Amino acid sequence: MEYFAHIRRLENGKEQRQTVTEHCRNTAAYAQKCVETVGLAQSAYLAGLLHDAGKCKAEFQDYLIDGEGLRGSVNHTFAGCRMILEHFHGEYSQRFEDASAELLAYAVGAHHGLFDCVDPQHNSGFLVRMEKEKINYQESCENYLASCANWNEIEERFEKSNRELSDLCKKLLELSDRNHDETREEFQFYLGLLARLLLSAVIEGDRRDTAMFMNGTNPPHEPENEKDFWNRYLYHVENKLSALPKNSTLQRARAAISEQCRNFAKTPEGVFRLNVPTGGGKTLSSLRYALAHAAAWRKKRIIFVTPLLSILEQNAQVIREYIGDDSIILEHHSNVIQPDDAGDHLDFRELAIESWHTPVIITTMVQLLNTFFQGKTTSVRRFQSLCDAVVVIDEVQTVPNHMLTLFNLTINFLSELCHTTFLLCSATQPCFEQAVHPLLNEPKEAVPFEKKLWEPFGRTYITDAGRKQLKEIPDFIRKILEETDSLLVICNKKSEAEFLYQRLAGELENCFHLSASMCMAHRRATLQQINRVLAKQGEKIVCIATQVIEAGVDISFQRVIRLAAGMDSIVQAAGRCNRNGESQSPVPVYVVQCTDENLGKLWEIQRAKTVTIALLEEFRRDPEIFQNNLVSDNAIRWYYHNLYRNMESGFQDYPLKKEQNTLFSMLGSNIKYYTEDCSFFGKYSLIQAFRTAGYLFHVFDENTQDVVVPYGEGEDLIAQLASLHLCSVSYLREWSRRAKPYTITIYDYQKQLLGPALYCVNGVLVLRPEAYDQHTGLSWEKGPTYLEV
Repeated sequence: MEYFAHIRRLENGKEQRQTVTEHCRNTAAYAQKCVETVGLAQSAYLAGLLHDAGKCKAEFQDYLIDGEGLRGSVNHTFAGCRMILEHFHGEYSQRFEDASAELLAYAVGAHHGLFDCVDPQHNSGFLVRMEKEKINYQESCENYLASCANWNEIEERFEKSNRELSDLCKKLLELSDRNHDETREEFQFYLGLLARLLLSAVIEGDRRDTAMFMNGTNPPHEPENEKDFWNRYLYHVENKLSALPKNSTLQRARAAISEQCRNFAKTPEGVFRLNVPTGGGKTLSSLRYALAHAAAWRKKRIIFVTPLLSILEQNAQVIREYIGDDSIILEHHSNVIQPDDAGDHLDFRELAIESWHTPVIITTMVQLLNTFFQGKTTSVRRFQSLCDAVVVIDEVQTVPNHMLTLFNLTINFLSELCHTTFLLCSATQPCFEQAVHPLLNEPKEAVPFEKKLWEPFGRTYITDAGRKQLKEIPDFIRKILEETDSLLVICNKKSEAEFLYQRLAGELENCFHLSASMCMAHRRATLQQINRVLAKQGEKIVCIATQVIEAGVDISFQRVIRLAAGMDSIVQAAGRCNRNGESQSPVPVYVVQCTDENLGKLWEIQRAKTVTIALLEEFRRDPEIFQNNLVSDNAIRWYYHNLYRNMESGFQDYPLKKEQNTLFSMLGSNIKYYTEDCSFFGKYSLIQAFRTAGYLFHVFDENTQDVVVPYGEGEDLIAQLASLHLCSVSYLREWSRRAKPYTITIYDYQKQLLGPALYCVNGVLVLRPEAYDQHTGLSWEKGPTYLEV
């Protein structure tokens, strides 16, 4: 008898059926291909082969053929998981065979959603699957063995799989042994990543084959010879680079940096740093490195990661221009809008976003971290695409400090086991190798520091402007404006920026404010006004801003004042000063310690500010140990060493205050949930709370809401809201796209403070006109000093 996995109903009333055998074999082959270079080919094949064994029963066949019942209402994931554990797992997890069985069982049992191996109620996810009744397990098992694969084949494949997984587990033990203080915790975390990788391959194989069958299409072509493929695009990039002028010292320095990156690409895979000063051509140099390295080491894909959409869009434009072939490039970020008319047909672009199987991916730090840790199967699915890849991470210092452990260990796993090369780019390189759970090797520099090479980019220098109360800073601003025409002031808080703006706006014709309390359209319009004034030259202009101007904004002022914060923020601020070399000699960037500043909930900024002030004091005592330069390599290393050292125990492990736990523990030894009181203690090696951890993982604070504001076209869009319930889904999607530039994000506590200034129309939160200032954005009844964030 045949058992079916999917039915495709055609427009002519006919239908096509795919058997469980066909689907499982196809899934196995796709999964195998994803991870064969990692040494998981046999394991991925076996997990893919067994993943839908639970469909071989009458209950599922009736559900599928009749087309009745809720999607997912018939359990089909437990059977294959149970088959593996019953047949290959012993009473206690003391053998490699037991760990192998668990890894395979997890990949089968979680392919439609993660589960906790040990959950917060101290239950075993494996035992739940072993003991579940009324899933017709015996029927599924017998039918599967008779129609799809018999025990002889499964046992033979398990032997091969066990050899693979045992070898990888031994490598994981070696990795964790290299940090002797944390061997067990790190091993369990690495084991969890291995489980995620195997699961990722199965999800990729399953979703890909299902999509192909349901849409009657073939998979997109993938390049056969990676070396020839990448060399073709490298040749195109280098042709364009050779045409760039090399007349000035600056141009020749950029070309030298690019050439060094090209030569460094011959270095075997690993984790490397690229520290290029502002204006040094980092985007093109890293592109050239990535293409050359991918060609030299036959990598599957290149992934460019940036923290901000504004930077991503700039970089994407350059990458597209120089590669010259949009068909091999995929952008994946929150601004990507799928075509409305795709209907039920497979959109290869959507398939590529879900799997990241396009040769060149351009994405955000959020999407990368979600791929590492988020619980959604769409995120888990992309994890396998990181194998055999070149990953270029721009502004790597933006990795949140409370995620350092998760980030570092995942980089170790991917670089040591999965042949992934990482190029970490930053002008303030974090010392990840000094974290509690460090990078195992200090990354080598792709372009070592050479004073002569760096000199043309020396456009600014950091100077300590001392301690001042907020009310004294306007006078300091006036003093600086006596000697310069354009000045940027960057504050830590909106309330500070608004206070300074209110004090100066009446005195200066060209006084501007920029903050996240202004919607994107408002900020863009303000930046256009600022650039028009700057272009005139000779006119006095001051911009009072928050951190929103520090990265991804191509603008240049003659002087910058930065309220004390982390050194990474100060260096970013300096990048907005003399950016285009308007002054041939370096100009000062002033760091002001605001003595009456109350950072309140902004404790990350407070921590970084404290270390920066300590660095300033150390610099005053002995500037020579920092080469008389506050942004020298020694200074930045001193800053990060002390920043990490002063963090409280467990902070880098992603602490969860409500749960009194850490994400690192949940994804590792899980000691809060897995205790000796558990009836199954000692039975299983996989004890992580994968589902709970994946649910709790967020890159940003999730306690926020979007609000549409009455600025510009936003007023018309708000007026249209009342009739939206009468509109089509495609119109609603188009309205949301158009409303995005007129939206701000507020925290839950801010929503409470705003009270009646907010109202809701058709499920959309809207701000009343009197609460939005046309110069400074969101305004507050209690005055500009009230807002803390």
